[in-house]
Amino acid sequence: MLRKTILLFSLLLVVAEGFAKPAFYPILKYGARTDVPATEAIQKAIDAAGAAGGGVVYVPKGTWTTGTLWLRSHVELYLADGAVLKGSTLEADYNRNDAFPENFWSDGEEWSGGHLIIAYKVEDVAIKGEGTIDGSGPEFFGECEEDSRFPWYKYGLKLHPVDRSWFRPGPMVAMFLSKDIRMEGVTLKDTPCWTAHFRCCDGLDIRNVTIDADRTIANSDGFSIDCMRNVTVKDCIIRTGDDGLAIRASCTILPEEHPCENIHISNCDIWSCCYGIRFGIGSGTVRNVEVVDCRIHEAANGFGFNPAWIPGKKGVYIEDIRFSRCDVRECARPVESNAVSDDWRIRNISFEDCRFESLLPVAFSSPESRHPENVTFRNCTRKHLDALRVRHHRGWGGERSKKFIEGGPVTNLRLENCQPSEEITGLLVLSFDDRNFDDWVNALPIFEKYGAHATFFVSGPINGDAVRTMKRLSEAGHSVGLHGLRHANADDELAVKSPEQFYKEEIEPQREACRVAYIPITSYAYPNCRRTDESDSLFRKWGFAHVRGGHSGVAPFDPKGEKQEGLKPVHTVDRVFFPASESPLRYRLDTVIAGEAYHTDIGDILACIRRAAERKEVFVLTSHGISPDAKSINMKTEWLERILATAQECGLRAVGFDELP
Repeated sequence: MLRKTILLFSLLLVVAEGFAKPAFYPILKYGARTDVPATEAIQKAIDAAGAAGGGVVYVPKGTWTTGTLWLRSHVELYLADGAVLKGSTLEADYNRNDAFPENFWSDGEEWSGGHLIIAYKVEDVAIKGEGTIDGSGPEFFGECEEDSRFPWYKYGLKLHPVDRSWFRPGPMVAMFLSKDIRMEGVTLKDTPCWTAHFRCCDGLDIRNVTIDADRTIANSDGFSIDCMRNVTVKDCIIRTGDDGLAIRASCTILPEEHPCENIHISNCDIWSCCYGIRFGIGSGTVRNVEVVDCRIHEAANGFGFNPAWIPGKKGVYIEDIRFSRCDVRECARPVESNAVSDDWRIRNISFEDCRFESLLPVAFSSPESRHPENVTFRNCTRKHLDALRVRHHRGWGGERSKKFIEGGPVTNLRLENCQPSEEITGLLVLSFDDRNFDDWVNALPIFEKYGAHATFFVSGPINGDAVRTMKRLSEAGHSVGLHGLRHANADDELAVKSPEQFYKEEIEPQREACRVAYIPITSYAYPNCRRTDESDSLFRKWGFAHVRGGHSGVAPFDPKGEKQEGLKPVHTVDRVFFPASESPLRYRLDTVIAGEAYHTDIGDILACIRRAAERKEVFVLTSHGISPDAKSINMKTEWLERILATAQECGLRAVGFDELP
């Protein structure tokens, strides 16, 4: 009985061992040689393993030239130390563009739909080992343009392939519509295009992989993670000529079934000539991404958000992205976002315990119609760099801000214990309009008494009287801006004239006269607050730091109700205020106008000032002239005194547009 038990136990061990060790398929057994292309032999080994239900295809030491290889389910491609799969340079050795329906290519960027390794509609596949997959990228290109017109290509740029009738192979590794993919230990070298593109798959685990791309090749991205679920990228070293990691949502087939979600990236070192990690491209959703303990080196931008790439098209919805304990070193900007259409989303983005060193601050840019939402920086620092150690390109010259953040508005931006920073306090932003020169000069002692400043927007010709007044105001610490030569409404003008004609007639004469008079101009106030999103964009393009619009349906509250039916007290209207932390990101500031013609209740204006101080908000207030018996759209001298006294009492700074953080 004991002997039978021992025999049975031994048999179970043998069976268990058989299950533990998958079948072994050495490529030498299938005729692979190093002196001739090995594509057919390697594919035979892969197919045999797949047909048997799975196994390990073993690539020994040596250089094995190959064209396209198709992985099969339950197959592991193992590259021994010293093994190199070397990509062929012959078009005939690669799959055709129509090899599978979801394949894609780019005529504009001059790369084909050919790939060195393809996994299509398979499951449980792996590429492991200590060897190298070499895409022969430099052999597809001509000479390097040493002084590239693209400043972020610090090592020069190879832009076009040698054989432009064929272009070049596309992503070196392409895995589509598959499940349970693993990559571990291998080196991916000299890709001719993107290094590895994973699209519409569920389950991807990448560990201890090195990407070593030719950094002068355009489009040599690292890992492109596109409409993927349940992804881990850990302990990798990535050197690329384009984005290190691209988190995309560009699946055009059933995109609602393939959100890009549940992604964890940790302990990676990334060198990039573009973005270290970029989020965006496509029309789907990217959500629930965590980036921890990663280091970005030499990138144009450390982390980037590009949700809307094509004007007028639906963009990507990006949400719930978390960064912690990340370093962005030696880059132009540590964090950057931009969008060029209206249907997109960036929300719930957080950075915690991150360190940045850069030429320029964090920046967010977006159309007026939509802004990023709920962005938090907590315990983050930025070290300002005057120059980069690696090839400081002339395109990055000029004066640069040393702030932590700048750019367009963000809804609910929070900066908590970030450096460099000033203590965030509320602001009262004051401005006055037209040509009330005597009133403005006479009021200067009141401004001086309270240490307050304003911006004075001048309409009409910049003649001798205007120049003298503008210089007098500037010498007293105030700023001056333009209000249009003819006080023309921007929306009406642009509806019938080209932007160039509008600028030439309405803006250029004033601006040129100020230039000749050495009067610095950075702001413009729309006459009658009449504007459009197009006009905002144009004034930004023309170099204005700020424009001033107005709040529709809001006016200082008249307790008697005359001409004010349905209006609420201004201090109760939330949209009149915005958090002071967002002031570095505000391009257009909308204002409330005070004056007898508006039945202004000065008590309501003072309540607005108290609210801004208490809640650390910004309140923008405008009038025209200033005099003891002011009527119409002008401000009484008594009002100005009470406004500035209340601001001083509350600790609220009264500033002009040029003094905004």
